[in-house]
Amino acid sequence: MKVEDIKDVAERQPFRPFTIRLSNGARYTFSKPRQFGAPTDYHMIFFFGESNAVRIDTENIVEIIEP
Repeated sequence: MKVEDIKDVAERQPFRPFTIRLSNGARYTFSKPRQFGAPTDYHMIFFFGESNAVRIDTENIVEIIEP
C-alpha cells in the first residue's frame, strides 16, 4: 500500500469512516477523525481506541476498506 493512498483517505473532507487490514489479518476501523493520528510523512499511523493506542507501520497495510 502506498503512503499517498492512506494519506488521501485520512485527510478527506469531510471525514468518512474507513477500515485498514494489515498483513497479519488485523483490522482497525477509524469511525471518527479523533481515532486517527500520523506524522507528516505518514510512514506510521496511530489508532486511538477507547482505552488504548496502536502504532501501525504503513508498510504492513494491505487494504483500505471503505463502506
